[in-house]
Amino acid sequence: MVTADRSWMMLFAVLGLTFGSFGMVLVSRLPAGQHIGGRSRCPRCKHMLGAVELIPVLSYVLLAGKCRHCHRPISCLYPCVELLSALLFVLALFLAKSPLPSLLLALSLWMLLLIAVMDLRTQTIHDALNLSFILFAVAYAVAIGRLEMGGPLLLVFFFGAQWLVSRGRWVGSGDILLGAGIGVLLGGFGSSLLCLGLAYVIGAVVAVFLLLTKRATRKSHIPFGPFLAAATLLMIIFGDRMLPVIVPGLL
Repeated sequence: MVTADRSWMMLFAVLGLTFGSFGMVLVSRLPAGQHIGGRSRCPRCKHMLGAVELIPVLSYVLLAGKCRHCHRPISCLYPCVELLSALLFVLALFLAKSPLPSLLLALSLWMLLLIAVMDLRTQTIHDALNLSFILFAVAYAVAIGRLEMGGPLLLVFFFGAQWLVSRGRWVGSGDILLGAGIGVLLGGFGSSLLCLGLAYVIGAVVAVFLLLTKRATRKSHIPFGPFLAAATLLMIIFGDRMLPVIVPGLL
């Protein structure tokens, strides 16, 4: 079993750090319509970064969170995304327990992380991320023999109906694609329904906190993607234990 082999854990952790670093390139460049190829540059002074400045997490620590050239602060989001990606890759290894499904689940969770970060930063979800997420989720579902249509149909209908009724004011078209990917990843109708409920509960708690701390007003727009991503991760980790208790009639 791969979970008993530390070399697999190390490999997946390194892969997670590497993908996390590339993920920040996607999050930074896709919304701006920039090409994702080419060397990375400082977001402040635009100086091209050298190899020593591109080591995930370690470069940020060694440079004390500042650009080596202009000495301006670099967002802590970069090492955070890299570390979270590494944790998600290792988590996928423990959950899926075999190499190919573990890698496909890891890539699905990594893409879900990028979607949440992009939605949080720009309040948009790029189609390239959504479509890649759906592709990885389908590949994972096929690899474990659990490709079901109940979940994706439920979430596509739910977000699609909101989009039509509100003419895109309540949710964007990106939420529809995101719902399709989450439905495929989770599988059944019951799992997707519970995920949707959890996302709204998490969103409500966060919204109340932001209102009480005056970090948002009633007119503020809070992106829903991060809440869906958090609820999906909870379902993947704890869903088998929550479903029989909360929605036994849907199993």
